[in-house]
Amino acid sequence: MKRFSKIALIAAAAVSTLTFQSCTDLEETIYEDITSDNFFSSEGDYYSVLVNSYGNLRPFLWNYFNISQVTSDETIVPTRGGDWGDGGVWRELHQHNWTPTNGHVVGMWNDINKGLAQTNQFIYDLENADQSLFSQYSYAEMMAEARTLRAYYYFMLMDFWGDCVILDAASIDPANLPSRSPRADVFAYIETELNAAIPNLAASHSSDQYGRVTKWSAYGILTRMYMNAEEFTGTARWADAEAAADAIINSGNFSLEADFHDNFVVENQGSSETVFAIPNIQAGGMGWTLNMRTLHYHQLPASPWNGFCTLADFYNKFDTANDVRSEIFLVGQQYDFVTGDPLQDRQGNPLDFTASLPGITGASETNGIRVLKWEVDQANAGGEAGNDYAIIRYADILLHKAEASLRQGDDATALSIVNDIRARAGATALTAITLDDILDERGFELAWEAVRRLDLIRFGKFTEAWELKDAQQDHVKLLPIPTEALGANPNLTQNAGY
Repeated sequence: MKRFSKIALIAAAAVSTLTFQSCTDLEETIYEDITSDNFFSSEGDYYSVLVNSYGNLRPFLWNYFNISQVTSDETIVPTRGGDWGDGGVWRELHQHNWTPTNGHVVGMWNDINKGLAQTNQFIYDLENADQSLFSQYSYAEMMAEARTLRAYYYFMLMDFWGDCVILDAASIDPANLPSRSPRADVFAYIETELNAAIPNLAASHSSDQYGRVTKWSAYGILTRMYMNAEEFTGTARWADAEAAADAIINSGNFSLEADFHDNFVVENQGSSETVFAIPNIQAGGMGWTLNMRTLHYHQLPASPWNGFCTLADFYNKFDTANDVRSEIFLVGQQYDFVTGDPLQDRQGNPLDFTASLPGITGASETNGIRVLKWEVDQANAGGEAGNDYAIIRYADILLHKAEASLRQGDDATALSIVNDIRARAGATALTAITLDDILDERGFELAWEAVRRLDLIRFGKFTEAWELKDAQQDHVKLLPIPTEALGANPNLTQNAGY
């Protein structure tokens, strides 16, 4: 059941009016000219606006996901004739020569800052609420959820742009525009916010509240932060990363699914690995569209866009004979997902995906290995699938624990964890383990889950050359601040190298 998620998605999609639904009253009410002064009269009103803060995570599924993937060694979007040229923005992402006007960079900056601004406004309104209104919903828990979401928006800004403006107020004085705080200070702020929120977050939610953050979501964000603390602050925090991962592992709330692929089925909201998720439904603007981005025009009734593919060098790392995780890749002749009949391309030739690409431009319809990690949703509406997207998955947490252990000299723990995950996939057990093995295992397990860019940065490999990309300077580990943002606030300074 995706009741909470449907409400969140509706809130996110609202444009000229706001539609709110209470969990106990599903009759729709339309409000026009809403302000905090005339809207909040019950706890349900506050709950409805909290939902909007969740809805602002939805753009993660486009700009954040695309940038995380296409800037890594997992994904490329070649130009295919007149398709996917788009002014060169996809080529810029793959080759790490983006500019402050790249549409995906600008879009993600705007997405995150919008989510941050609306969550800040909600926190301000909640701080000024009459707490006697709250009985069905916990005031403290609602505030903790909002602070966790705000922390995650800040985490994304810190990750991609480094130094950030720290705002914990609902408005900005236009005569005194803020400047950026050092990345280490942003890290400390996020850490403080999450640790303050955790005691008041729920350990779990009922099925009708699926999609809300829990203590373990916050610990998951902390785990990811601590794993990358050396990059973010200059000081490694491996022991803290291990402790945050252990909080999730020892909670008893999570386990590896017996079947790796069950994490990605259409009705995957019951996955035992979901730590922090964005729910999806089969409706316009509210579903998961990755299959549309990668599959050929003829592979689904909705006519996918035939764009994203994986790189041959990445694919060749997989044990395709034994490791079930390699089954996500589509290579060779393709068949109808329902009838099993062989498919053809638009010229009537066999739809036969090749591993090789002639270049980042000039690709044919069939050049490039496609990825089908999330099950095809036969009930999708115009390509909008109902598979939920896990921002943080339990296997990711386990692999962070393994890496943190190895970096602290505990090879045995790292090897045991990695072999447990490999056993689930049918892969051969390792007899010894290195950091390169950890990075490879994260690639096998978490391919196309938008974690590879940050992994490559942490392992010192992001600026190296790979297929159809030259080596780059360190400044590309951060994105440029969009030109429009610099013009709007002269107290912002551009990142070095741009």
